[in-house]
Amino acid sequence: MATVLRTRPIVAEWRLGLRDRATVRDEPVTLEALLADEYDRLVRLAGVICRDPADAQDAVQAAIERALRSRDNLRDPAKVRQWLNQIVVNESIRVDQRRRRWWSRLTVGPREIEPVSDGTDPAGASSAAAAALRVAFDALPVEQRVIVGLHHYAGYSVAEAAAITGIPLETARSRLRLARAHLRHVLDEAVR
Repeated sequence: MATVLRTRPIVAEWRLGLRDRATVRDEPVTLEALLADEYDRLVRLAGVICRDPADAQDAVQAAIERALRSRDNLRDPAKVRQWLNQIVVNESIRVDQRRRRWWSRLTVGPREIEPVSDGTDPAGASSAAAAALRVAFDALPVEQRVIVGLHHYAGYSVAEAAAITGIPLETARSRLRLARAHLRHVLDEAVR
């Protein structure tokens, strides 16, 4: 009789403490598999905060390392995506703040903005407004940019965005209100 040796998979199962694997849509998954599936979305989320593709990828890589190191800290496997989002947001804020420090401003070149037309045609006017909005969004403080990105780009409610960032609900509402007022003012000026 032949014996069959059972080998462990190359990707180890994700264990929460000593309990069971995380589940996504009632299917057990490994953290590594989930990170591979979610990588592109996490980079886009980080890009909203960092506004630089290289910084966004750096933030996601740091977040992945942090998630893999602290995988046992997740208590509720049903909230694995929110947990990953929170780690990515925190790392994106760190990367953005590091980049914005005064000494790094000296070494970082200006960001490219797509050229806009002279505004004589309607399509040119909308692209001028889009360019102005992009510049205004970049000028927002990182705390406001995070809430706007989570709420308007990622589709989270204000309460969920507050939970992801770890701030009180009223603070998140206030930051969103201030950011919207600033962006609205910039758009009004750009349209004129």
